Amino acid sequence: MGVKEFKQADYFKRIEIILIIFLTVLFQVEVFHSSFAYARSVEQAKDLLEVAQMAENGEDLIRFHVIANSDAEEDQALKRAVRDAILEEISPQLAQSQSLEQSRRILTELRPLMEEISRKVIAAWSKDYSVKTEYGEFIFPTKSYGSLILPAGEYEAVRVVIGEGKGSNWWCVLFPPLCFVDIGHSTAQPVDGKPGIPYEKPKVRFWIVEKLVQLFKK
Repeated sequence: MGVKEFKQADYFKRIEIILIIFLTVLFQVEVFHSSFAYARSVEQAKDLLEVAQMAENGEDLIRFHVIANSDAEEDQALKRAVRDAILEEISPQLAQSQSLEQSRRILTELRPLMEEISRKVIAAWSKDYSVKTEYGEFIFPTKSYGSLILPAGEYEAVRVVIGEGKGSNWWCVLFPPLCFVDIGHSTAQPVDGKPGIPYEKPKVRFWIVEKLVQLFKK
């Protein structure tokens, strides 16, 4: 075999190794993602079942509503930004709660902070909307939260009203703490205070590139 043929054979051998590594990594990533997604769905199903049982038994829930100024696209985006900022801040405090009564005390104490956070977000968006928080018993229509449906009726709730409060609202359940399990499949936070695993596919690109560099340096 000549030098040229030898180099070609060596080149194709390296390509073969690269493909094997790539396919192996893809398979492992898919297995990991599928397992994680399944575990996450099981956890959410248990939490939703708990809330459904509490609602059916007439037990107390604490709902959380963020009401937009209007249904304009920008106002709805602002509503979600306010939601994310508030939940990020209050999750560590609520993670310490062991009961409904304790959650009530924590939320009462946090109301001024919620308004302050909301005002900062609104100002960052160059809006001059007012904002207020309300905590009490409110009448709500039938609402769905994923696969969970809460019947119409009176519920204890914290409401954050932005501006005129005439837009569609986002809502979740603060007690039990479903807000920190799933808020629209993003920015989810666990209530045990431990850092969560981002709900996204693992990134393996840099590992593959590193292997490629190592192979072609030989």
